[in-house]
Amino acid sequence: MRQRVASSDERLARLLELHSLLNGVARAIGPASELGPVLRIVLDAVRSLVTFRGGTICLVDDDGMVYVAASDPEISPEVAAARVPVGSGLSGRVIATGQPIYSSDLDNDQRVDPSLRRLGSNAGMRSYLAVPLVCMGRVIGVVQVDSTEVDAFDAEDVQVLEGLAVQVAGAIESARRHEEVMRLEQLKSDFIARVSHELRTPLTVISGFTDTLLAHGDEFDQTQRGLMLGRMQTGMRRLTTLVEELLTVSGYEAGVISPRPVELVVAEVLADVRQAAGDSADRVRIRCDDDLAVVADPRLLRHAVGLLVDNALKYAGEAELVGGRELVTEEVLIDVRDRGPGVPAFLGDRVFERFTRGDSNKPGMGLGLPLARMLAGGCGGRLERLTPPDGGALFRIRFEPLRDWRT
Repeated sequence: MRQRVASSDERLARLLELHSLLNGVARAIGPASELGPVLRIVLDAVRSLVTFRGGTICLVDDDGMVYVAASDPEISPEVAAARVPVGSGLSGRVIATGQPIYSSDLDNDQRVDPSLRRLGSNAGMRSYLAVPLVCMGRVIGVVQVDSTEVDAFDAEDVQVLEGLAVQVAGAIESARRHEEVMRLEQLKSDFIARVSHELRTPLTVISGFTDTLLAHGDEFDQTQRGLMLGRMQTGMRRLTTLVEELLTVSGYEAGVISPRPVELVVAEVLADVRQAAGDSADRVRIRCDDDLAVVADPRLLRHAVGLLVDNALKYAGEAELVGGRELVTEEVLIDVRDRGPGVPAFLGDRVFERFTRGDSNKPGMGLGLPLARMLAGGCGGRLERLTPPDGGALFRIRFEPLRDWRT
């Protein structure tokens, strides 16, 4: 790293300048409670402290993945979408070790991930500097800057960025927690509103027809009474499904529902799911070899696949269940496929977040897919969303190859 020699007067002036700037950052961040404005203030401060081409603040999400939370200037979509595990890449190493990293020449640094090196706006980097954001002894992210020049940063740049990181890490974490609390509050409000609506709809149908039959039952013939009772039965089934989803989520998270894995024939599980579809069973197709087996809890697996089938029937009117095996890894695969409109692009994997739903008037609380993923994970599987090239939706549960699992 380059070392720059400065006179004592220059160092003193620089220290006073830094002290004044850091105090200004603290004052600016003080009234800010939202994460976006706080990160913008920090990046502006970095820009005034260090000369760089691009600067970013990366944070760690709930899955232990590092992502870009803010940038100056704007980064390319590929970089914005990238996720790096803690410990991987330069930023992941900073978070794992809690130590700054400087690369004077990214093209000759063995620590650099080649796929990330040339990704989108990253391609213009040549030298790179990152310092950890540490709050209460925990690394929550990194502040990183880059340049198009080789060896563009020096020891003073490291010290300056570390000083800033110490000053702002607490504010960033506080803003992030505030944002999370606000998000949870919004989810709670949405949940209460959605549950109220979903429960009230079938209850209104049941109550209305019950009152009608009690007051005027003799005025209707058998066919009319049968139609009313059919509507009441549909409402009861809907209520049962809603209550079962809520009880399953709370029971699983409380540890009341615990997996009991056994060896299962996949085709038999899929047949049970199709039979449970009731009147819609003729719209559920199955393709699976009779000898395909998996180790899982039968109740949880049936419930998980059943939720995926319900989702396909709701949005596409049909479902195809396919059991198979990955040729290379030999993983056991259970696919639930439909030919409907598919998952909206703006949702993506957010469909696995609770209470998340697209612009649809279909009934539901947004619990089906999150619950399916939770149950699949409890079975030892991994539920993922794929985008078929010919349209529709495809959800796949992956299981490890069936070996001697009892040992």
